[in-house]
Amino acid sequence: MNIPKDNILSVSEINNHVKQIIDSSFEKYIYVEGEISQVQKSQLGHIYIVIKDEKSSARCTLWSSRVPKLEMYPEIGLKVIIKCNVTFYEKNGSYQLDILNISSVSIGKFHELFEKLKQKLKNEGLFDIKFKKNLPIYPKNISIITSLTGSVIQDILKILKRRMPMLRVEVYSCNVQGDGCASSIISQLITINKKNVSDIIIIARGGGSLEDLIEYNDEFLARQIYNSNIPIISAIGHETDTTIADLVSDVRAATPSEAAEIATKISVNDLIYNANDFKNQLSSNVAKLLKNKIHVLKEIKYNIEKSNPHNKINSYSQTTDRALISLKSKLLSKIIDEKNRANKIQDKLKNHNPLQKLNQLELKIMNQKKYIQNVFDNYISKKRNIIYIKNNTINNISPLNVLKRGYSLVFDKNKIISDTKNLKVGNELKIKFYNGSVISNISRIKKD
Repeated sequence: MNIPKDNILSVSEINNHVKQIIDSSFEKYIYVEGEISQVQKSQLGHIYIVIKDEKSSARCTLWSSRVPKLEMYPEIGLKVIIKCNVTFYEKNGSYQLDILNISSVSIGKFHELFEKLKQKLKNEGLFDIKFKKNLPIYPKNISIITSLTGSVIQDILKILKRRMPMLRVEVYSCNVQGDGCASSIISQLITINKKNVSDIIIIARGGGSLEDLIEYNDEFLARQIYNSNIPIISAIGHETDTTIADLVSDVRAATPSEAAEIATKISVNDLIYNANDFKNQLSSNVAKLLKNKIHVLKEIKYNIEKSNPHNKINSYSQTTDRALISLKSKLLSKIIDEKNRANKIQDKLKNHNPLQKLNQLELKIMNQKKYIQNVFDNYISKKRNIIYIKNNTINNISPLNVLKRGYSLVFDKNKIISDTKNLKVGNELKIKFYNGSVISNISRIKKD
């Protein structure tokens, strides 16, 4: 192939040319309407978004410095209008929208349809827990509906083989996304239920964007899962991705690996452990049974020995000995009691002896005599003291003692005169001194 050298362009040249065209076409910011289908946040706070419409999708970048200024925070399923610049990244030859702001138009079409169908099926009771089928504890056959390529089926098979290697596993291929996904899963569910040999069905796929999971919100798929006679474990998308198929399934697993764990709730190791535990329990039960039998045999042996004539004779002899010992003890106790009683009577006789009574009375009389003598002596002593005190008082207040100090008493007709008011000249007065008296007549009365 002869190509002129001047017509050959390098990758950098073509990318640079495309960048110039894009830059010249979009000089200012533009507005783009679409539905957010992916949101991923980096460790630095930058947010990478994918928006889409019915036919196409575009990658967007929201730098961390612009996040606090947004009118709304981006979420999957929201239909939005983004204010952005169109930029071209020459290194990998791709363009992206550099987001300046985000405003909401309405909830995305797919999210809106999801909510409507979810509410409809919920009202019909398809999500009601009372209709959920229980998983068998020891499944023998498991059917897996998934893609035959990729890591999902390998992860499930690896875990099932490790946990339950004797398990029979059948894999049914289906489209895990895009058109025909729901119908292919429905077809396989019908096939498995017709065969009716499986104990559990696992519907699995890896994670994906919202549009990748649209088919799992199909109403006919939901009803087929609900009508399945075999319990179904759904493992669709990541733990945060919830589809209608998850809600109507009997058990929902966060990941396909977890679905395999749930299906084999009791593993081979558990069975071995349970077998060992059962063995230990059986040994324990046998040991208890033997122990009980030995106890019964000992009881029988004891009853036989108890009925032996020699044992009965020995028992009677022992009873006689005990009775004799008891009789001796009672007689000895009776003798001691009678002896104590005699001692008490003797003590009573001593207490009632007349001589002793007389001695007691004589002692009592002597004590009373001493008491009376003491009382009388005290009385005499008190009276003497009173007389002595009174005598001293009389002596102290006696008129004679006053007269001895130079005073005298004047009597008029045997009346003591203390005032000259009633005296008259010529009256006869008697003047009393401590050692005698004189008779005198009044010759003159002088008043002070």
